[in-house]
Amino acid sequence: MRCKRRSLSKTIRMLSKISLCPHKKIINSVTFLLCILPIAYSIASISVGSLRWSAKYHAYGNSIHGSTQQILLISFKCFQYALVHPTFTNMVALLYCVLCQCCTSALANITQEILLLKPKQFSPHKQLDILRRKAKIDDILGKLQNIFSLPIFFLIAGNFLTCGSVIGKHLNYGTQHYRSYHIKESSFYGISSFCCLTATLWVAGGVSNQFQKLKEAFHKKENLRLLNVTSLDEPTLKKGYFEETDFVFTGCDIIFYKRSTILTLFGALLTYTVLAVSTD
Repeated sequence: MRCKRRSLSKTIRMLSKISLCPHKKIINSVTFLLCILPIAYSIASISVGSLRWSAKYHAYGNSIHGSTQQILLISFKCFQYALVHPTFTNMVALLYCVLCQCCTSALANITQEILLLKPKQFSPHKQLDILRRKAKIDDILGKLQNIFSLPIFFLIAGNFLTCGSVIGKHLNYGTQHYRSYHIKESSFYGISSFCCLTATLWVAGGVSNQFQKLKEAFHKKENLRLLNVTSLDEPTLKKGYFEETDFVFTGCDIIFYKRSTILTLFGALLTYTVLAVSTD
């Protein structure tokens, strides 16, 4: 963990030199929302349902007498639960998404710069400068993959199973057999897990999409220069800098973080949840 922390600090310093954090207002708003989630959840736990039943539920079947003791027990335990999950796990996902978005922004800036250049300006010297900048981003992405491969894999797996648990409960029991407390609890964890899972895969998948756009812009501008400007005496860069496969974040080489993976996961979620409930 100490090695990962030092590597993460070094990676953030490297990333800050090549890209600024985009959408700061949105990130600050999401961070504030995550910070107040445990408080909001504990307040909702007190206001929804019977205090006596909720206190007995959190006390593992033991009766708690006195409304003050019941409120303290419910609010304290719900605050602790929400602080560990989903607040802490969502903070990790938010950090990962911010770093991925910074890399996507850096790649987008290079792509936009290539598109604005005229074929005459896209000289071998300029091409080499672009490839050097891309190599720095490749290094940062490799470090992010090494740091977050295992944590984000477990985070996605946990959110996936949470969504399956919530869907399975509603399919198996139905809303009419649910207490108001359970409806609140399922809605809270289900919505949080769904949003975290979708946002993580969407932002991480945007890196590979931007890589593809950069490759297409580079090749298009290179071909235009070759057809219109390049002389026989002009040195050309060796082919192969963009011929390698596009970078894709993975979770322990098991899950590939692409935007298409969102539909795959939720299709599997609905399918296997319905099958598990129907076989009961």
